[in-house]
Formats: sequence, structure tokens, C-alpha cells
Amino acid sequence: MTDTTSILYKIGQAVKSGGGGNPPSPTDSYSEPVFTDGVLTSITTWTNSADAQLNNPEAKVSSKAFSYTSGNLTSVVEKDGSDVTTLTKTLTYDSSGNLESVTKDYA
Repeated sequence: MTDTTSILYKIGQAVKSGGGGNPPSPTDSYSEPVFTDGVLTSITTWTNSADAQLNNPEAKVSSKAFSYTSGNLTSVVEKDGSDVTTLTKTLTYDSSGNLESVTKDYA
């Protein structure tokens, strides 16, 4: 016998019927990675490859820049398409090279 008053039953019915609304439509994008001496140093994401080739600033979605010290990733700077919003992640390591902390700074 099914308990139709339980919260799990109600959640199951909502999921089954798609009660959460329509999922967002998938979007295509194009990312350009840049490597320096075999190491990933940046990624720029565009709405599509044609706009990337034209370097169309209106089609730029985001960018990330990666910095390394002694082979360890030490920072990731993420910017939105207009280069206004920035998130800087700083990674620190202990003396054995193990990741010790990640700090985030929004600007």
C-alpha cells in the first residue's frame, strides 16, 4: 500500500510530472584554450566559434587566466564576458606540495 500523504511520495509525483518547470534549453559555446610551454594559461569562452574568430566582444561569455609557481597552480582569475565581474581564486600549498587552502575574492 502506498502512503500518498508522505512528502517523499509528493516529491516523486512532482518530479514524475515535471512539476519543477521546464529545464533550460542547452546552449552551445566555444572555448579557446591557450597553452604556454605545454601548460594551460587561459581559456576564453565565446557564444560560438565564428564570433571567437572575429574577436567579437559582445559574444564573449567569460575568460579564465591560470598562474603557476614551481609547477603548482597558484591562482585562477575568472571574468565575465564584459570583464566587469572578477573572481580570483588563490591556491596555497604546504611544504610537501599538498594543496593547503583555496581563498576566493570577488571584485
